[in-house]
Amino acid sequence: MGNPLTISIILGLLMVSSAALTKVMTPTAQTDYQNLINLETMIPEEFDDWKIDLSVLPILVNPEVKGQVNKIYSQTLSRTYANKLGERVMLAIAYGSDQSTDLHIHRPEVCYRTSGYQVSKMTKEVVATPVGRIPVMRLVARQGMRNEPITYWIRVGDSLTRGWFEQKVAAFQYGLSGKIPDGLLFRVSTISNDEQDSYRVQYAFLASLLQAVRSDNRYWLVGRLAPDGAAGSNNILFPGGLGRVGAERGNFMSIYKGT
Repeated sequence: MGNPLTISIILGLLMVSSAALTKVMTPTAQTDYQNLINLETMIPEEFDDWKIDLSVLPILVNPEVKGQVNKIYSQTLSRTYANKLGERVMLAIAYGSDQSTDLHIHRPEVCYRTSGYQVSKMTKEVVATPVGRIPVMRLVARQGMRNEPITYWIRVGDSLTRGWFEQKVAAFQYGLSGKIPDGLLFRVSTISNDEQDSYRVQYAFLASLLQAVRSDNRYWLVGRLAPDGAAGSNNILFPGGLGRVGAERGNFMSIYKGT
């Protein structure tokens, strides 16, 4: 057995250092970007061959869920777009000015599961777009006869993240700097059993939208994109038939369900 006094001193030092680390890791500096962002005006209602489908009525949100949404997100945008071929894409964007631990953006795979969907085929990808390579998470949500291929990314400060681990790493890095980052969820989806065709439609929509958004506003959607070749070894999707390096072909899109 060690000396009781020595053990007490060691335990005391550990407690003090743990408290100090917690204090250092608690972000305190926050920049208010709220007045710089207006999702309604940032995202055009019509671009290229796409325009808002006014025949699709907005989903009524449960008041309790709406309260949770308002706590996490400063702004939300949910639209359905259609092109001349009748192809439809659902777009959902949610912006949160405070990405501290208890207010971080909720990941779609969690939201869909809690809404009763079966979530499968979760895959990290890197998509080549006209504005740069974008890391995305792909997944498919299914409930009854409804099959919804989904693609999303979450911006935390300057970085784009996919899934729990990357989101936590980005938040941890900001914690070390003492800053509270803002964040944005970008999701697109289509309703179809033909997932590959959905991905083709979604890619066309996403590429057109990113080009249509003003360059000074694009940062709020995609952050600071890494240089070409810096995206890591994940599968890379390319325009023009979605030829790719990796295992499968492309995917994009989802509707916000507020959980």
